[in-house]
Amino acid sequence: MPAASNYETLRIRRVLGRVVEVEHPSLPATPKTRLTAALAAAGMAITVLDNSGFSTSHLALIRPYGTQKAEIVDISAVTGGTGITAASGVTFAHATGEEVQQIIWNSFILYGNSTNSTTGLTTIATIDIDVSENFTTYINTGTEYAFYFVRPYDSVDAVTGTNYSDGVANTTGVAQNSVQNLINQALTQSKSKFGGILDFEWCLSKLNEGMTYIRGQLKTWSSLQVFDYALGTATRGLFNVTPPTDMYDTNTPRSIFGVRVGAGTNLIYADKVEWEELLKDVTRTQIRTEGAIGATTLEIDNSYDFDDDGTVTVYSGGTAYDITYTGVTRSATAGVLTGVPASGTGSITATLVVDLNVWQRPEEGTPTWWTIYDGTIYFWPLPDSANDNMNVTADYYTSAAEVNSGADTISFQRYDALRHWHGSYEV
Repeated sequence: MPAASNYETLRIRRVLGRVVEVEHPSLPATPKTRLTAALAAAGMAITVLDNSGFSTSHLALIRPYGTQKAEIVDISAVTGGTGITAASGVTFAHATGEEVQQIIWNSFILYGNSTNSTTGLTTIATIDIDVSENFTTYINTGTEYAFYFVRPYDSVDAVTGTNYSDGVANTTGVAQNSVQNLINQALTQSKSKFGGILDFEWCLSKLNEGMTYIRGQLKTWSSLQVFDYALGTATRGLFNVTPPTDMYDTNTPRSIFGVRVGAGTNLIYADKVEWEELLKDVTRTQIRTEGAIGATTLEIDNSYDFDDDGTVTVYSGGTAYDITYTGVTRSATAGVLTGVPASGTGSITATLVVDLNVWQRPEEGTPTWWTIYDGTIYFWPLPDSANDNMNVTADYYTSAAEVNSGADTISFQRYDALRHWHGSYEV
């Protein structure tokens, strides 16, 4: 499930029976300032270094989340360049230099449902954020639900956030291999908490970075294997297919451990140098303008490598058409084969549509070799009539799916390695 705006989405940290733990909402980088004068308990006039960006439509957090005497105030006025007025007196005394951060939400709404869906939710309670802790804990003493959800809420202005959290199951809680659980464990083990650059999105980026690194180093994990994937069909005149979009590396052979045509054995891999040697006498381009029956010219793309006169082969509908010509108009983009007979041997006897391959000295047979580069898988020789319409299949390794939500799960077995990847970045 895609993550919504950083500041619009809350996350349920975990569910333990009737106990629901909710992460605090992420904070924007600005506006943030500091007290330049001490603020007594019950005081309302807050003097700061710079009040730029603060607004009466939002709230302010004095001291960071998870610190003693942290509290949220409703901004009733912003005056001059340094004044912020609270709608009511603060609960605690605050010293010069303490941090003041504008925030959007001061509470959240907890919902329950019988299914993991935001349709048909039941509102359980509206809960104030416990800013003195690293997360807010709520004990549900009423009806228990199979799944819980939350949305942020501004109780002062009665504004509800648009986005629901991912649903978390009452019985199973957060999955062991879920993003949320890995982040929870990394924060707990490293004795860290969200704040500054360390937020949920930062953790997501490190999880994806870790999966990319681990996947690149260990490419043989069984959970990332795909067998007998149908790439397409072998067609006379074509020698290439497109790799699947989830293949880890579509430009080198490292992700592929087998390519086959029909019921045959795996083809032999050839690197680019060997591949060019296999096709060293073969020229290929494509038809640029439809070739009509009886036409005396054949318009093609690049004509530079074709013989001055000779024969080309065009495959259409499983049939090979040998066309002779006596001259060439040279061009990289607008070549023309001229002197094509209007009838008889070597003439164009079927309509040849645009983009059909035009070959000179092609080799047909049972494909034996394969290679991959520039995001395309190639095989050689061209499939002959006996191999026409045979499946082209591959065995390959996928990429580990990118994660962007707390409910997303890690697709390989050693998901716990990512928890330590976090640790290596001093989470």
